[in-house]
Amino acid sequence: MAKLSDWFNLADDTLRTVRTREISNLYTVEWQEAQRMLTSDHRDALEGEPKKAKRVLWTINAVMFGMAKRLAPQRRLIFVIAQIVFLWSFFSMLTSDDPLAIANVLGIFGTFVLMTLLLGLELIDKLKIRNELELARDLQASLIPKKLPRVPGYELGAFNRIANTVGGDIYDFVPLKDGRLAVLFGDASGHGMAAGLVMAVAQAAFRTQLDIDPSPLAIFSSLNRMLLRVGGNRSFFSACYVVLTPGGAFELVLAGHPEILKVDVAGHVVSRIGRGAYPLGIKEQASWEILEGSLGLGEALVLHSDGLTESRNPEGKELGDSYLETVISWQAGAKASEMLEEIVAEWTSFCAGAPVEDDVTVAVIRRRID
Repeated sequence: MAKLSDWFNLADDTLRTVRTREISNLYTVEWQEAQRMLTSDHRDALEGEPKKAKRVLWTINAVMFGMAKRLAPQRRLIFVIAQIVFLWSFFSMLTSDDPLAIANVLGIFGTFVLMTLLLGLELIDKLKIRNELELARDLQASLIPKKLPRVPGYELGAFNRIANTVGGDIYDFVPLKDGRLAVLFGDASGHGMAAGLVMAVAQAAFRTQLDIDPSPLAIFSSLNRMLLRVGGNRSFFSACYVVLTPGGAFELVLAGHPEILKVDVAGHVVSRIGRGAYPLGIKEQASWEILEGSLGLGEALVLHSDGLTESRNPEGKELGDSYLETVISWQAGAKASEMLEEIVAEWTSFCAGAPVEDDVTVAVIRRRID
């Protein structure tokens, strides 16, 4: 049995860990999103209602219906009974002359017990799902390098922010035995557990194929076969694979991935590298074009997921490609880590607390001057 001190400790821990912004987000972010989901079946009717009072009543009705619809049948029955008892008790209190109002008290208590039971059952389900998500999150975190390798002739920087508990973006930098650097950068379709699974399969196939043949077409062919085997054509992986030599020459292939930005010493984006191609895991007989280039001293490649440029601020405006180029132009002569920090800082400032709707990943590969 929990002691009184246990309750005080729990209250103290809650007050210390909960922040004001998190409390406000319960309404401004989480509740607004939940309301949109619960009222999705009646959104057109609600938005078309001109009278505010009636729209509020219809919204309450739609939310209650949405909650009932998403419950299992047995729990839905408890939910409906609880609402009926509550309404009966409420209106009885309004019309009753009995100061004791015993029936009303019993009704309210019964409603409280039923609702507590319902919430308890839902909480158990949520905890089970959360535990599974936490395991998947830990697995994903273990696949993304926490520390980037030191590569002669290059500076590396990378950033990853997931939108949900589990993300689908990945980057991996692997020095090869012959002195070259192999880089995989990709974005799995969807969000959550499904995207995390696709990302894990792609990363495992990539690491396995590197030991056999690290050439661009061999890597993409292997990943494509594995993803088709795992998810058919329902899950896909937008990816970029780059192989760089110590002298600055590189080969790369793209599959449904945003163009790679080549940045000169002055911070100008001098070229966008990449052409349209199917993502991996869609077509069995797919082909990809090998693109070649080179980095001069101080020049860089900037790779990013579409979650970066498609991020929106609170007014709904996208960050966009042109603004990203502007941010990069401020970093003339900057090291890879400095350029990355500026991009992330401007992205964070642009979003200004708006919900992150997609995973955001950025990598910078810069050829050293010294």
